[in-house]
Amino acid sequence: MTTDSQWTFKLDGALCNWEWVNGGPDVALLESVRSPTSTEYSRHVPVHAYSATMKRVLPLESGLEFELVLWLDRRSDVECLVPQPCRITSSEGIRHVPDLLERDLDGKVTVWDARPVNRQDAEFLSRAALSERACNVVGWSYRVFDGLTHSESQNLRWVSGYRRAPEWIEGARTALAQLLIGGAAIGDVLDSDDQDGHMTAAMWHLIWAGDVSIDFNCAWSKNTQIRWDGAPK
Repeated sequence: MTTDSQWTFKLDGALCNWEWVNGGPDVALLESVRSPTSTEYSRHVPVHAYSATMKRVLPLESGLEFELVLWLDRRSDVECLVPQPCRITSSEGIRHVPDLLERDLDGKVTVWDARPVNRQDAEFLSRAALSERACNVVGWSYRVFDGLTHSESQNLRWVSGYRRAPEWIEGARTALAQLLIGGAAIGDVLDSDDQDGHMTAAMWHLIWAGDVSIDFNCAWSKNTQIRWDGAPK
C-alpha cells in the first residue's frame, strides 16, 4: 500500500512513522499522540471522560469531543475508541491530529474530528480534506462531528448517568418488557414503581443500552412514549 501522507502513531510510549506495508496498526494498542492541555490562549477545555466502551477514562480536548464519545459509547457496535490517535502529515508538510478513532465490531475504522459548524473555517476544512484523502487511501473512513441537537445532547447526558446496570436489572428487565411491549409512556413506568426506584432506574439504563426506544430529539416528560425493543430474559 502506498500513501503520499505520513502517518505517525504512538505505541508502547514511543512515536513511530507507520509505513502501511503490512496493513494498519492494531488500533487497540494505540496511545494518544499528544496530551490535552489548556492555556490562557487556548480555545479548548480538556475533559477527562469515562468511556463505557473502553472501561476507563479518556483524555479529551473539548466538551464536543466528550459529546462525541458519549454518542459513540451508546452504540452497541463500537468496540474501541482512541482519542488523538495519530498525526497525519501531507506531502506539503501540513500536519493534523484528528480528535478520535473508532473501530466497530466488523473491524471498520473511522477517524473523527469534532468541530461545530461555526468553527469550520477554511484552515480546518483544508485539514479535514487532507485527513479524508489519507484515510480513504488506507481503507479507513473519516467523518466530522458537529454536535447533536440541544434535546439530544441533554437527553444523552442524562441517560449516560445510568450506564452501569443495576444489580436488580434482570427482574426489572422482564417486568419492563411486559409493560412496554405494546408501547407506554415514561409516566407508566414511574407509576409502576413501588417507591424503591428500581423500575425507574432500570428504565433509564435500558434506554441507554438500546433495549427501550425513545425519541432523543424532544424534551422528555411523563407523557413521552417509550417502547420495548429488546429481547426479554
